[in-house]
Amino acid sequence: MTGFAEASDLNASHADLPGLSKDALTARLAADWRLIMLAPSALLLQVAHPVIGSGVAEHSIFKTDPFGRFDRSYWPTLALAFYGDDSAAYGRDIRAMHKGIGGIDHVGRRYHAWEPEAYFFVLATAHWATEIVATRFGSGLTESQRADLYDGWRHTALLAGLPERAVPADLPAFEAWFERVVRERLEYHPSIDDVLETMSHPPVQAPIPVWLWKLVMWRIVGPLAVWVNTGVLPPMLRERLGLEWTARDERWLRRYAVVIRGVDRVLPRPVRTITRVVALRRKEQIMNNIRGAAGAV
Repeated sequence: MTGFAEASDLNASHADLPGLSKDALTARLAADWRLIMLAPSALLLQVAHPVIGSGVAEHSIFKTDPFGRFDRSYWPTLALAFYGDDSAAYGRDIRAMHKGIGGIDHVGRRYHAWEPEAYFFVLATAHWATEIVATRFGSGLTESQRADLYDGWRHTALLAGLPERAVPADLPAFEAWFERVVRERLEYHPSIDDVLETMSHPPVQAPIPVWLWKLVMWRIVGPLAVWVNTGVLPPMLRERLGLEWTARDERWLRRYAVVIRGVDRVLPRPVRTITRVVALRRKEQIMNNIRGAAGAV
């Protein structure tokens, strides 16, 4: 298990690296509202990694305030795709913010958030989720577009401070890397149960009445979220986590995807591109919060 000695290698400087163009495929797909739907599956992948799972368990407010955790991590992470030439400085602050996240995990392994594999895996799951959105819930991607999509996420990884050697050079190399991480590194970390429980029974939020919250969120939204996000997981990980998925489930998920594609066609553009809208509207606040957190480490 790598520890801080190797994690401290994460000190790449890409001060002159330009941000993504607003017309880049990665920026356009990162803005897609459907990505929010798959945020829980990306989080499941992340916390199955022993380093990220331990960081979430010991340094995150996820269990007590999952909506706050989402608000303070989803938009800021994907903002790397939208902040143009401010992205390099922003990426340095994100890297610095994670400096203090480390410790000993539940089985005695040292971990640190700067471990290159774990640090990149967060953005790797963003790439994975955007491709799932485009291919399973969207109109699909050509092979050239798939390569372009990965190139954009690789670029954001460099903006976030990863050294070139820590990021697979192209899509085939990434696919081999991702498959290896899923096969060899992901595990049934205790944080998995926390994510599944919170997904199915999110904490009641005032001022919504408890009875109404439980009726809508615990009986409808939560189970639907668990079902959809179970269905899109890599089958190897789904089996490792003991999550059941049948041929019938798969058929229904394909029908559900047809509905989602229909909904996407009628939504107004600001809703369809909600992540870009929120990240840009809150840019000053997000950048100041990350800069403040980085300075406090």
